[in-house]
Amino acid sequence: MHSSPTRQESHNTSKGLEATWRLSKVQFVYDSSEKTHFKDAVSAGKHTANSHHLSALVTPAGKSYECQAQQTISLASSDPQKTVTMILSAVHIQPFDIISDFVFSEEHKCPVDEREQLEETLPLILGLILGLIIVVTLAIYHIHQKMTANQVQIPRDRSQYKHMG
Repeated sequence: MHSSPTRQESHNTSKGLEATWRLSKVQFVYDSSEKTHFKDAVSAGKHTANSHHLSALVTPAGKSYECQAQQTISLASSDPQKTVTMILSAVHIQPFDIISDFVFSEEHKCPVDEREQLEETLPLILGLILGLIIVVTLAIYHIHQKMTANQVQIPRDRSQYKHMG
């Protein structure tokens, strides 16, 4: 697989331009006559699949890119009868300031991972809020019962009233 990363200086922020890295082109060369991965291949041989005008794995300067979720990249094959799809998962790359192998700076999470993290924590947060509402309601009810317990209740039956006249 050959990829052409590009550095792009285009995102305006309050601090000025922010450098980003993105994967803009992918060229995937495969040999469908290889029986290990391509059993019973029709029109076997070497083929190339490309993707142009791609904007994947976008990473801000000084950060690494991490994505545990599956990402799909569709490629146009040199064989028009074939569809090539690259599926990436558990990706962690360091496009900027490479110190040594497998040393990553602070990660920039992909949008899918951020959404999944929110989906995991949101029920917990809502449960805690609901629990807090229940506790506050019970406390108010308890305080109300204590304050009204010592008050004399006036009978509503008016038969015991004397006529003032």
